[in-house]
Amino acid sequence: MKRLGSVLVFCLVLLEASVAGSYRVRAEDSNVGFTVMKWVVFKEEGRFKDYHGLINYDRNAPRNTSVDFTVKTASIDSRNSDRDNVIRGREFLDASRFPTLRFKSVSAEPHGSDTLMITGDFTIRDVTKRITIPVRISGVSRVGDLGEVVGFETSFTVDREDYGVATGMSMLGKDVTIHMIIGAATGSSSASR
Repeated sequence: MKRLGSVLVFCLVLLEASVAGSYRVRAEDSNVGFTVMKWVVFKEEGRFKDYHGLINYDRNAPRNTSVDFTVKTASIDSRNSDRDNVIRGREFLDASRFPTLRFKSVSAEPHGSDTLMITGDFTIRDVTKRITIPVRISGVSRVGDLGEVVGFETSFTVDREDYGVATGMSMLGKDVTIHMIIGAATGSSSASR
């Protein structure tokens, strides 16, 4: 009977470990993109190629979720090198003075069966605004030496002028929609799969 009790306790510990974890973002399984209206006619798309993040997520206690995510501004990719240089420049992201964008959460609230409303501080060009974004959890699984893997997706809109980006530039819409697909793992984050 004692042995059965020990086995049950061990199984419960394993179960708890499988639903709570600290996940590192895997860039090879993620995408950070954005769209903005140009000339009030069409959407201009782009992405960032260099970013990292840490996500603490517990399926049993989703309110304890926390996110710390950083993007390197110089890694902008709009599929046009001249345009990329303009966006890195002083009027837009000013990448030499402000090398990162950052989102750091302060709270998480469950919303339905697979979504969290995550509130946090979003910083661009050293201007910080508190925003709330919807984050959908697409699943959790175990994959070999990667350990627990988890997928997240979010789409949210910010006013670029709130952060001092290209203020007064009428050829671009003020609203920038950021779309992120995030894959993260508890184990090695460097090996491609």
